[in-house]
Amino acid sequence: MNPLLSIARFEITYQLRQPSFYAFALLITGQGIWYSFQIEKMYAYIESTVTSYLILSSLGVILAVVATLLAGQSLTKDLEYNTTPYLYTFPITSRMHFAGRFMGTYATALLLALFYLIGILLYSLIYSQVTLALWLTLLDGFVRLIAQNILIAVSITFSLTVFLRSIWGAYIGLFLIVLYFLLTETHTDTSATDDIWLLLDPFGVGMARESVESTAISDASSGLLSFSDMFLINRILWLGVALGFLAYAENTFSFEFFTAGKVTIVRSKIRSEERSTKPVQKQYVPADVQLRFGGWQNWRTLRSLTRFEFVGLIRQPVFLIPVGLLIILSVFLVTVLNHNPDFPELPTTARMTALRLPMGFFISIFLLVMTVELLFRERITGIWPIYDALPLPNFVILSAKLLALMGMAALLTLVLFLTGVGLQLSNGFYDIDWSRYVADLGLDGFARYCQLIALGALVTTLVNHRIMSHVMNLVIFAGLAFTYQFQEAVQLRYLYSFLPGSAHYSDLIGYGSMEPLRWQLHLMWWSVAGIFVILFLITWNRGVVNSLPERVRHWHTQFRRPYGFALLASGLFLILAMWQTQQATTLRPKVAIHYVTKSTVRQSKSGHPVKIHIQYHHPYQVQHMVRIIENALSEGEQLFGAYPHTELSLIETPVGTADVASKPGQIFIVENQGWIANNRQPDRLDYLDYLVSREVFKQWLVHGLPINAPSDGFVKQSLAEYLSLQNVNRHYSPERFRQRLAQRTALYAQSRLHQSKAEPTLLESKGNDGVERGRAALVLTSIGEVWGDKPLSATISQFYNKAVKEPHSATASAFSAELNRQLPDSLRYLNTYLQERLWFDFKISRVANLANGLTVEIITSKWRETPDGQRQRIPINDYVPLAVLDQNGHQLYRQLVHPHPDDRFVYLPPLPHARQVIIDPMGVWPEPNKRDNAKLF
Repeated sequence: MNPLLSIARFEITYQLRQPSFYAFALLITGQGIWYSFQIEKMYAYIESTVTSYLILSSLGVILAVVATLLAGQSLTKDLEYNTTPYLYTFPITSRMHFAGRFMGTYATALLLALFYLIGILLYSLIYSQVTLALWLTLLDGFVRLIAQNILIAVSITFSLTVFLRSIWGAYIGLFLIVLYFLLTETHTDTSATDDIWLLLDPFGVGMARESVESTAISDASSGLLSFSDMFLINRILWLGVALGFLAYAENTFSFEFFTAGKVTIVRSKIRSEERSTKPVQKQYVPADVQLRFGGWQNWRTLRSLTRFEFVGLIRQPVFLIPVGLLIILSVFLVTVLNHNPDFPELPTTARMTALRLPMGFFISIFLLVMTVELLFRERITGIWPIYDALPLPNFVILSAKLLALMGMAALLTLVLFLTGVGLQLSNGFYDIDWSRYVADLGLDGFARYCQLIALGALVTTLVNHRIMSHVMNLVIFAGLAFTYQFQEAVQLRYLYSFLPGSAHYSDLIGYGSMEPLRWQLHLMWWSVAGIFVILFLITWNRGVVNSLPERVRHWHTQFRRPYGFALLASGLFLILAMWQTQQATTLRPKVAIHYVTKSTVRQSKSGHPVKIHIQYHHPYQVQHMVRIIENALSEGEQLFGAYPHTELSLIETPVGTADVASKPGQIFIVENQGWIANNRQPDRLDYLDYLVSREVFKQWLVHGLPINAPSDGFVKQSLAEYLSLQNVNRHYSPERFRQRLAQRTALYAQSRLHQSKAEPTLLESKGNDGVERGRAALVLTSIGEVWGDKPLSATISQFYNKAVKEPHSATASAFSAELNRQLPDSLRYLNTYLQERLWFDFKISRVANLANGLTVEIITSKWRETPDGQRQRIPINDYVPLAVLDQNGHQLYRQLVHPHPDDRFVYLPPLPHARQVIIDPMGVWPEPNKRDNAKLF
């Protein structure tokens, strides 16, 4: 047989003989089932073929981690088991050895990926139906998504392993992959829209999701998914990067180069002529460790070994690279990846310390991996017979390693602290809460890292196998993190090392009633961590790895009286902490908020004064809030008459309450909805105008009307939504107004994706934000653009004044009737946007840029949807806004056009800088993600 195939077959056979392979297969099958459940719950598609593409668009964190570990272990296990002197003397070239190992690893990863499909099929068998279309979808998705992503992951990890000449290359890849999935899997409802970010997505998850979501709902089950052109570019880019890395690594790899990375520990006082002539990378034991043992000398040895272990750790590239990544990703999370589309945020301390949550996952996994590697280091380097034979107790040898790891955790916490402060100072923000940094990064950061180190050490000594220790630690941590992230509540207070409420800190009330509970829980978890450390010191296996019964007898011999006293003290302290936690749970007091109040008085249209009160904690936007309220009151009184109350209070509320709420004379807005907006960028604060003016208009349209109709969503939300957006249009640039309309389009699109029931008409909707705020704002804007915003606003005014006098007319149907009376005969079709389920399809076919102007061909169709899902084609007689953009996306020209199937050409004036023609979303499209309404030229 060809030697290349023999090496690949050996790699596959070796993995199939490992118990870890079957553990991986079980975990990946469970991942397939779980991801299927999550996607089915999130996207309300009936056809399983569509949801299968959404599931396969991601490798999933477990499959990605497994592929990374397999790739890292493939070459390094020869060094770990000291088989390189034998294997590297075979009559094969290093290139053949490298290629065979890669092929075998890739084939093994693909074999494990099949269990991902098995998990999806099992879920389909239980909850839906397995059809031929599903089989074809899984096959197509496996080839176009899973196989390519595994190739990228394995190639890059294989290359990093060669460059660093150790499995640390794989661990760096693992850290990056875990962080990637933290950023993508926890934000599945949002996807990047910029092409540059879609291209930089190595696994193309965002683009695959975008291709699925851009598919017309009516065409979802018509065949295999057609990916966008950008997806093809992404695949070419990242497959090229992965294969380029692999080619460079293959050119670098040689038997001599790879074995030169083997580490040997020698005494610093040994003469050079007594050392091995084999080239090694030397790591010295500190010279101040004396060959005297027992008593006070053990403590001196512990101090020296701790310093030695710590310095050795922080000098490794595997530490310096994650530190650099930690800084870069922290900056990205604040500036780019966590960009708020509504308003620019100030870098407050709470926002900076919130980095401990996503970065904490990264740091925790890094420390768990370092724990296993540090504990197994002597076995890997082959000096464990000497090291374990030293007459030092486990307490000295192992405590030094744990203290070194804790020092590394402290250093990483310091990096997070300096990064946060640096970001604040670089933005000219000096209102820094130093005590919040200490509390958040100390309790929720450093203390938790130390507790996880204790857990990881105990798991490592019980498993007593390097790779399986990694797997068990990652599985346990993933279970803890997942439970905390998706089911955080006070009932989960007994979740090891995770404190309830950490993600919901408020500058107004801190952690509220959970504040005393957090302190008690920390004392409890430190007690548990102490028990873990004591058990770790007792159960650590020195010398030859024995069977389990022999190890148990060894644990019995290791048990000493000091350990017994320590276990007893930790147990008593744990019981006391649990009792105090229970007391703190039952006696959680309500935390009072200490507000600062700013008051002013404004004369109402009726002549009586209106007192305006702003109750706040964050002072940055108070003056702007006052101006917004005064302007909104003035505009509201012009439309609806005198303000119906004597006072209007705007109150900042803590995180955890409703984002926005209102009562007669009161408006409640949560602290992260504009109160921390950057007051140095006033031209980008239109969201505050939109939000506050909407709630002010509701003082008339909601609290001033007797709304009792079953379908009252349109009156409660849509009218105020439209008026507030028009307020933005008047006071800000057209670009900001169109961005708000684009947000309404996205809201409506997400609502369509997540709704399995038939969409209600605007007049029938109740409690559907996607329809009442998303589609309604676009529909009313479309009506206003064709008919005019002033007559539409006047119609809303007349509807309100009539509803106040005649309470039975405060209904959506009454507004439709009023609109129908006011519209001219030629535009009465606009009222059908409110009453019917209409479908539109606008396609720009051809664009001719001639000397005398632009000629645009528009293909149009229109139909209505009956309650039973049937479509009835109807003649189109609608005005459509057509916009012409330049190469930077700025609008050059805008015109209402009247396309018709028999006359599809529209003529525009000459525009020399035009680069794109686009039909703006009308708001009445059930499929606003379709991309055929624009044309580049």
